[in-house]
Amino acid sequence: MPRVAGKKSSSLSVGGFGDFVFSHRDEILQSWIGAIEKNPTISSDNLTRGQLLDHLPALCGELAALLKHPKAKSVKKEARRDARAHGWKRWRQGYKLDELIREICVVRRDFIDTWLPSLGATDKFSDVDRQSRARRIVEVFFDNVIVEATVQFVRENQQTVLQVHPRERSNKKSRASAKHKFVRLISHQMREPLAPLLLALDFLLLRESFSVEGIDIVRSIQSGIKKEAQAIEDLLGLVDSILAENENR
Repeated sequence: MPRVAGKKSSSLSVGGFGDFVFSHRDEILQSWIGAIEKNPTISSDNLTRGQLLDHLPALCGELAALLKHPKAKSVKKEARRDARAHGWKRWRQGYKLDELIREICVVRRDFIDTWLPSLGATDKFSDVDRQSRARRIVEVFFDNVIVEATVQFVRENQQTVLQVHPRERSNKKSRASAKHKFVRLISHQMREPLAPLLLALDFLLLRESFSVEGIDIVRSIQSGIKKEAQAIEDLLGLVDSILAENENR
């Protein structure tokens, strides 16, 4: 466990936690990367440490800033932006959706289990209420990072799927054959990310100690995904029936 030297303070503010994160950022980042590399369910072997860091330094700085100023809207906005950028980058680097979610959970758990207790063990932050407030801020922060990164990851995948259509239309095969191939391709690629996403969200609800807001956000995303999956099924059923009618004419 990291060693932390603290000073006496009578204030109930958690700003000192933010100062701690700022001053120990490099150590915290190394701890995060080490936890990611040790996790066998995350395919990080083909990435350098620099590539693994990606937007984690920015997110670490924003976590520190929110611990100092929990209501800072500008910091929350920057954190959402960097979380989305992290999801985009991991998609480009070949991560699977469950690996992205698991990676952020690993980082979250490392910070909560290692760094908060280390700081809480000092005289300066031995107050239980102060520790609880700091933990609450950390939990909500990572809840939002998971949501923003996940949504961006899925969005990137969907945009790639949509680009298939113009390429398919340029195919020189017969129109009937091209239509059938397109339907099969869209059926597979549009639905493919939805099932693992739902499983990953179920996994999070079972294994991770989300805040109340985090649970509500995850359940809202689940509901939206199920509606999207049903819409895809309805659309594909309609397209299949139209194609079948055209072939029988």
